[in-house]
Amino acid sequence: MRMLNKGRPLLVLALLGSVATGCANSGESPRDADADTKETLRINRMDGYYEGADIKLPLDAYALTKEQRRDYRSVVYELSNACMKGFGLTWPRPIEQESREGDNSRRYGVVDARHTKQFGYGVPLPEGVTHAEALKVGRQNTERTRALPQKTRDVYTGERVRNHAGKRVPKGGCRGEAYGILGLPPQGMTSTTLDALLYESWDRARNHRIVLDAVVQWSACMSEAGHTYKTPEDAVADSAWQRQGDPSRAESATSTADVRCKRDAMLVEKWHAIEVKNQERLIREKADVLKELGSQVKALAKRIEQVRAEG
Repeated sequence: MRMLNKGRPLLVLALLGSVATGCANSGESPRDADADTKETLRINRMDGYYEGADIKLPLDAYALTKEQRRDYRSVVYELSNACMKGFGLTWPRPIEQESREGDNSRRYGVVDARHTKQFGYGVPLPEGVTHAEALKVGRQNTERTRALPQKTRDVYTGERVRNHAGKRVPKGGCRGEAYGILGLPPQGMTSTTLDALLYESWDRARNHRIVLDAVVQWSACMSEAGHTYKTPEDAVADSAWQRQGDPSRAESATSTADVRCKRDAMLVEKWHAIEVKNQERLIREKADVLKELGSQVKALAKRIEQVRAEG
């Protein structure tokens, strides 16, 4: 894990008073910020964000980690396949293709300068895996499942079947039984509540005047580099980048400039700092809901460990 470069304090932004927008030596006049919080917001330059450092957020504590989700998928497979064998059937293990990036690495668009030349706006593939290999694995996963008899798929999902081979199929199928062993409902792990809070905190930060000003700086920087986009979202959504395989030179150059301009505008630092405050506020406001959610996540993580130990 790369260590975060703490940098030096660059901005002290009082969200109910005067704020500095832009770099400390920019000479811009302070202006009022949105009154989202009464706390002082301190923003440091964090060059590590643009070089692969993890981006942490308060609401991360209410979700499984990347490693725990990997274990979750593995346990669900093992449990559901054991159930399938009880019906004289088997279910293929999916071939994992996990990005090398952290959970929040794309929350503010493409930010890791180490990967733009090779992947452009695409998600970095696992170490040593080419685009052609990744596409092949994806097709294999799909084809292996599609090639199974319909009855096998029905027993796995619980759809259109109640009994098979003289035995009753569990609610939700063998996959539903696996979820049940982990203390989950037949449809598995859901995150509707957390997703809503994550989006709210992201959206409010995205529309905060400090971030809006940083986006203007980013856009001007991109224009100077020959790329005309008003927002980072516009750059990511450019139809020219909708492809399979390796990025074009144009995509690599544009995404590289994108990260450089974000760094120059301190866009990620500002957006992240404001979103942290938003999430801290939500944690206070939704304390009861999040307490219950946190307990559920801890219980699930513990159960995953127990099943792995038993297996």
